[in-house]
Amino acid sequence: MGVLSKIDDVLTSRWVLRLISVVVAIAMWFYVTGMGDAPLQRRKFPIRFEYLNMNPQFFIRGERRQNVEVEVEAPENVLDKLNQNALWSAVDLTGYSVGMFQLRVRVDAPADVTVVGTIPSLVSVELAQHMSRVFQVEVVLPQDLPVGRYLEAVEIVPREIVVKGPEKDLAKIGSLSIAPTAADLESGKELHLSVKVSQSDPFEFGKEVDWEPKTVRMNAALVRGLPRKKAPVNVRLSGKPASDFAVRSVLTDPAEVMVQGPKAKLDAVSAVDTETVDITNLARDETLVVPLRAFRDKALSMVDVNSVKISVRLEPIMAQRVVSNVPVVVEGATAGIPPGKKWTITPAVVDVVLEAPPSKMEAFDPEKLNLRVFLNTSNFFLVKGELPVQATVSGDFRVVQVKPSTLSVTQSTGAAP
Repeated sequence: MGVLSKIDDVLTSRWVLRLISVVVAIAMWFYVTGMGDAPLQRRKFPIRFEYLNMNPQFFIRGERRQNVEVEVEAPENVLDKLNQNALWSAVDLTGYSVGMFQLRVRVDAPADVTVVGTIPSLVSVELAQHMSRVFQVEVVLPQDLPVGRYLEAVEIVPREIVVKGPEKDLAKIGSLSIAPTAADLESGKELHLSVKVSQSDPFEFGKEVDWEPKTVRMNAALVRGLPRKKAPVNVRLSGKPASDFAVRSVLTDPAEVMVQGPKAKLDAVSAVDTETVDITNLARDETLVVPLRAFRDKALSMVDVNSVKISVRLEPIMAQRVVSNVPVVVEGATAGIPPGKKWTITPAVVDVVLEAPPSKMEAFDPEKLNLRVFLNTSNFFLVKGELPVQATVSGDFRVVQVKPSTLSVTQSTGAAP
């Protein structure tokens, strides 16, 4: 115990502790100066590359760069321990819109590593804007479809598909279609068919052009007879309604009729015409039963209908005319006017816009309008001010506007009116 106690006293003495501190300090000094004198080395690493802060409305055309090569400088022992994941590179797309750009590559590295350069130092980036276009899915019938058979009650789900991509690529897409085989159609089952793109102007599809879904469901009945389709009814009108009216709408019941015929001729039918209806001088709503006009081509015919009910609905129209330089008079109590004063109006005339049915406007006679334009000074007690112009007219005419709408009123010397 005595020996151990002495050893403990020696080790914990002030002088021994100071000696240990000096030894540690000298060792650290040699370590630090040794690192400072260590030669710097350079190495190249392939590192990951990213595109930062891109507007979500845009996308990058072409292939995206995945990595770049970076050259760094540091002591050998630092480079030996350097994890490549501690290095990364990027370009910042903040504020960039549609177009082609050359952007400088930015590299982030640990504090004890110096970036010497990157290969490449500039990256080409082409930004394009996402556009969308809606297409209706069309059915392409097989060439070997049996003669005398056609599709009826065709149902495609979804019927419309949205295609997204660059505007210049979308403009080159002609249609979206599905192509069932004759065996598919004869099976009578629900079909799941791939959607194909028809290009009006050939181009190479990239990742930028996309549509969903890629397949649609189709149900249809393959029946015997002539092909059929529904076509809208086109009402043929002649003449014009009475001068005070215009045609607001023309409704048909039914709005569509079934037409049958050979497929090539049926595809050319855009509408079915009615016989011509004369609406000359019509002055009220009218409902008529009108025959449908037969096709000139006897191979085409309408199914189970030869006439439709049409409703011609009218709306009144108005005409306008300007009466110029109409004198303005003062009306109302004169109690607020001092003796020897009168009202002076500036300007003293106005233009009045009148409205009436065209038939009344044709017989327009300013002398018979009983048009009265005035200022009411009943509650006006100022020496000078502005008052609104008021106007009245008789009969079927209506005052639409007075120009100017307000006039200056001033008390002036003279006999009151």
